[in-house]
Amino acid sequence: MNEERLARHAARMQRTKTVVDAAIARADKERGVVIVVTGNGKGKTTSALGTLFRALGHGQCVGLVQFIKGTKAAGEITFLEQFGQNVHYHAMATGFTWESQNHEADRLAAEAAWAEARKMLRDDRFDLVVLDELTYMLKYRYLDASEVTATIAARPKTQSVVATGRGAPPALLEIADTISEIRDVRHAFHAGIKARAGVDF
Repeated sequence: MNEERLARHAARMQRTKTVVDAAIARADKERGVVIVVTGNGKGKTTSALGTLFRALGHGQCVGLVQFIKGTKAAGEITFLEQFGQNVHYHAMATGFTWESQNHEADRLAAEAAWAEARKMLRDDRFDLVVLDELTYMLKYRYLDASEVTATIAARPKTQSVVATGRGAPPALLEIADTISEIRDVRHAFHAGIKARAGVDF
């Protein structure tokens, strides 16, 4: 690479640094955030758990409520058990929505799981609360969307929340500070490849 190209590259990177530094300087608000990870692609729970593990790395107190999963052993939950009192975990443990055709039983299970989540969302000891697959509870009206979003909005100021699941409803998107949508481009399952321990669960 000749000197002229190196100089152009250095100037371009300096301009980028100036823009990024200015944006960082403008971000002066100190509070927890609401993150929604939605879309039809694989990786929503994985993204949320990555955030949870990051919080644990900072010695923070975290809560995880899984509204669908929980009937089978998952590697991340086995691993979380090592963190003791810094992790509070609750699973609705009814399986995926298509595995049950009993709306009333599922609604009651969802309400019980939400009661656990609500305790975490009102407790300022929690730095982060992950509400995994929450969107399904709102879509099937197992939970009241207005009550859920009001509780999240009224959480302690420094607490952050990550909510996951397909088809996040407008009420949830409205209170979110960050929204990420994962698109399904290709999935091994559609090619007949079985789910793998350590990759899919």
